[in-house]
Amino acid sequence: MLAQIRRRILEDESGVAMVTAMLAIFILTVVVAALALATMGETGLSFDQSRSGQAFHLAEAGAYRALAELRRRIASDFNTNVLSANPLIVQGQCNSNQGWRIIANYGGPGWVDDAANRRAVLAVGTPAIPVAVRDAGGNTTGSFYATIYVRPADNGTPPGSNLCGVDPTTGIESYRLPFDYFIVATGLTRNTQRTVCLKNPGNLANCGEWLASATPGSTTFDSAPVAHAWVVLIEAASYSRWALMLLNTANTWLTDTSTFLGPVHSNTQLQIWGNPTFASSVTQVSLQVNFGNGGSPQQIMNDSNPPFDVPTYLSTSMQRGWCDGVGPDPCLVERPSNNSPFWAVLDDPTGAGVPPNPFIRGQTTQLANNGTPIPPGIYFMDECGNPTCGGIFVQGDANNVVLCVSGSPACPVGPGGSGKQHIVIVAGGQQVMYVLDSATNTKECTGPPAFSTCADKGKGFNGMIFVNGSILRTVGNPNTGLFGTVQTDTRLTIAADGEIFITDHLVYQSPPNPSDPYDPTKNVLGVYAWCSNPPSCPGPARNVTIDGALTPSNLFVQASVLAPWGKFWVQGWNTLPDKGTLRFLGGTVQADFGEWGGFLTDAFGNVIGYTAYGRDMTYDQRFLTNNAPPFFPLTNQYAAPRFPRLNPDPLYDRPLWEELTAQ
Repeated sequence: MLAQIRRRILEDESGVAMVTAMLAIFILTVVVAALALATMGETGLSFDQSRSGQAFHLAEAGAYRALAELRRRIASDFNTNVLSANPLIVQGQCNSNQGWRIIANYGGPGWVDDAANRRAVLAVGTPAIPVAVRDAGGNTTGSFYATIYVRPADNGTPPGSNLCGVDPTTGIESYRLPFDYFIVATGLTRNTQRTVCLKNPGNLANCGEWLASATPGSTTFDSAPVAHAWVVLIEAASYSRWALMLLNTANTWLTDTSTFLGPVHSNTQLQIWGNPTFASSVTQVSLQVNFGNGGSPQQIMNDSNPPFDVPTYLSTSMQRGWCDGVGPDPCLVERPSNNSPFWAVLDDPTGAGVPPNPFIRGQTTQLANNGTPIPPGIYFMDECGNPTCGGIFVQGDANNVVLCVSGSPACPVGPGGSGKQHIVIVAGGQQVMYVLDSATNTKECTGPPAFSTCADKGKGFNGMIFVNGSILRTVGNPNTGLFGTVQTDTRLTIAADGEIFITDHLVYQSPPNPSDPYDPTKNVLGVYAWCSNPPSCPGPARNVTIDGALTPSNLFVQASVLAPWGKFWVQGWNTLPDKGTLRFLGGTVQADFGEWGGFLTDAFGNVIGYTAYGRDMTYDQRFLTNNAPPFFPLTNQYAAPRFPRLNPDPLYDRPLWEELTAQ
């Protein structure tokens, strides 16, 4: 009996233990399940947060990608396309404060003129076709699409804050239009998206409110002062801006070795044999291009001729029959009709033609004030109202123009110490040395060869040497003609109403980096064979001529060379022995493409030798920003330079940004 009771008690205790164990297992299961559910929830939340963060970074990346596209379009496409802009359209849209239309017209493909909202619009991807973003392995991590909006910064009464016409400080036809930009970009990853907005600094308009407004073109969203805006500057383009411009015929072939880092233009057609390289705009008036075609030249309406002639276009393809102009020959770049060097040397660049004798005499203390003819000689124009108005004027032919830097082996230290620009001129039986002493003083020295007798002229040099005749050379004498070195800080134009002979190296003391348009190097030289009586140009040919019989082998010339009524060529190009390479740094505008050298062939047409110089043309990209030599003439085309002409440039400043949320 007692044993039965003990067994029953043990059985009851086992049952309680089993129930307790089962209860513990149940509770543990509930806890684990709760933990699992919590972990799954946190994991899902973590995934959502991760996707949201990815979408935000994609949106931000898309916005900055679109900003880079805007900067490229304005600096490159707009600058190229505005060359041929119709001046009546540009001036009309500037005066009516419709500058966004200028952006839409000339900013390259894809821009939309949203006239109702006073803005130009450019899409970088769309909601239907976004821009895919891939990782290093090529896997798609997400996408974005962005919209660029450009609007006038001042939407007030026309012309608003625009400058439309002649810049009173430079006298150049100019258009300055201030703008704001908004860039709205959306990043996408799976089912998550986020949107951000970039604005130029100083643009204080709320992006979300502006986008939602029914009148985004109103003055409500203008930010004062308008000086915060980024600016588009359009101005008449200097002739120095082209790496090569041919105003008449292009009878010289561009071949595999022809590389042009700057704009190229022909008023007729280009001749291409092989694979030349063009890094900037290429334009010609003719619709047909003359291709070498492997030895059987042919003219076709195309910018390449595979497989024989395939030019490399690093910027834009050739524009044939280009232009947006008006008039009987709207596509032609005309010969210079402004900035007469004769008037510029007298410190009056607005004059045209030949100035009268009384005016010439009135600009220098070296001549009596009357109307008699100017005797041959060398004159410094020191009678003017500002401290830097003095030009150097030569009446009659000059036999020698030499540039040197005092203290160099070719130019002993003279008055004013070393490092000064010296200019030695021989003309009219005189030998005079000018020392550019300071911004407000020029020394005139006589008594060669020491030039020890000097007088202060009390005026700074204005940058122009003008010869009312030719700059000649004496056959067989390399110490005549034009040659020398342009000092680091000197900006100089040498012009002549006749032919200019170069007889030795003509270089910069501090050569610029030819691949950097923003190089701060100051020295710049223009050589200009001018015609006072176009189109006949009586007298000597208006050529810039390198006398190959006098110049050394492997010649260096660094300048912007302008021969719009002639050519820039080597005399003796087809008769002289091989003299190596003519290395040219700058740009050149010619009526006809001048010859530098040739080649000799045997009876079977094989090249067996060369004559004169090989051609090595490197463009000085400082000229791309309209950084021209003093008083250089302007074309009937436009340029849209940025830095350093626009400095500072808010288009390149760090933007403001805000995130946009769904309302």
